[in-house]
Amino acid sequence: AIAFDRPATVVDGNVERVVARLFAVEDEMPAAKPEIRRLAATLTPAMRPGDFAQATMDLGATICTPRKPACGLCPWTASCAGRLAGSPESLPRRAAKTARPTRVGTVFVAVRADGAVLLRRRPPKGLLGGMTEAPGGPWVEEPGGAEAAPPLSGRWRRIAGTVAHTFTHFHLELTVMRGEIAAGTPAPAGCWWSAPEEISGEALPTVFRKALSAAGIGD
Repeated sequence: AIAFDRPATVVDGNVERVVARLFAVEDEMPAAKPEIRRLAATLTPAMRPGDFAQATMDLGATICTPRKPACGLCPWTASCAGRLAGSPESLPRRAAKTARPTRVGTVFVAVRADGAVLLRRRPPKGLLGGMTEAPGGPWVEEPGGAEAAPPLSGRWRRIAGTVAHTFTHFHLELTVMRGEIAAGTPAPAGCWWSAPEEISGEALPTVFRKALSAAGIGD
């Protein structure tokens, strides 16, 4: 429409908001998108469709805004079903956000007598795939299912509190255990010892840097 001035329906976030309010579309997003596009197509003129598309996007960006729309300045104010219903700001409808579940787990920060810290690589696929971590148990929603055994024998103590981190789909609370490991102890299969001067260069995600910091590593 804009590039070639040919009739075409242009729908971006601003246009979706304008059309949803103009026709009082009650379905929640994103399920309402096909209906909004259909209604937008009924508005698209054969003459100067590019100007219409740009004007509608500008209308949504400057007047029919998400909050406190300036309905008195809108050229469609007289026929806007959302305004006439008294609830333009509630449109388009948004599905209620689901609460993020909380998962719990345990991470073991094993510190050898020379200051080296035991690390390993996460599986190549999945969350934080291929990155480095301190050994630990699974992250589960049932507190009782978060129990795990230390990767090495040593003097282990629980660090007070928990390490909290939020991912896109869940919150995580980690119990941090710090273990003092004897000098010369070899790393278990799949793990390695990272010297104090090397830890900052390891590919550790933020959540594990938090765990190491809680255990007094890297302070």
